[in-house]
Amino acid sequence: MPSDIVVCPQCKTHLQNSLGIAGQIVACPQCQTQLQMPDLSQAVAGPQLPSPAALPPAIELPPPAQFGAATDSAFPASGPMAQTNRPTREAAASVADRLRTRSNPLAIGFVVVMALVVIAVGAISFLGQQADQEKSQFARRMIGNWELVPGQKNLDRWDFAFHADGELQMALGSQLNEGRWEVTSLQGQTGYVLIAWPDDAPQTLRVRLESGRMQVELDGVGNFAFRAAVP
Repeated sequence: MPSDIVVCPQCKTHLQNSLGIAGQIVACPQCQTQLQMPDLSQAVAGPQLPSPAALPPAIELPPPAQFGAATDSAFPASGPMAQTNRPTREAAASVADRLRTRSNPLAIGFVVVMALVVIAVGAISFLGQQADQEKSQFARRMIGNWELVPGQKNLDRWDFAFHADGELQMALGSQLNEGRWEVTSLQGQTGYVLIAWPDDAPQTLRVRLESGRMQVELDGVGNFAFRAAVP
């Protein structure tokens, strides 16, 4: 009678042949050697062997993968997928989260301070340019010859000649004085005019120009009105 016991040619392990694996290629459970299981009708008789119940069963190999076919046919449709040790990639953070993570509070503070400094410098520069422009306009209105309006403190003559180059002539009675003049600041409609004399201390005139007249206020002297005079 044909035997249902097959001996592994590699490790001599006795394998139990059965109708389920007869005629197929199986792997030895001990050494994993692949061997062809014969049909039960063609099995070769062997020596007296132990009871089949004491023998390890043969391991049935899966059918070979068909390379080059579609992906769905090369792998089983179900079953657990291979596990790896690679961590799951977290979802991309939002733009706000990235900014909060990468931003430095000190750097942000420095940028804010520098921006405020630039704004302040720009504002000061603008205001300075505007003030210089207003002083220049006021000075241009002063350029020319001015004579004292008659009837003020019994003065016979008090004339001013303001020149565009900053030169100044002042005639007080029969005395002629020369110096330099400059509009230093404005407060509303009043201009502060610094008079620098070569042989005397400088003086500041408070000047108002209105209705073709020049109102001059000099500390310790008083207020006087001047009108445009023919050069």
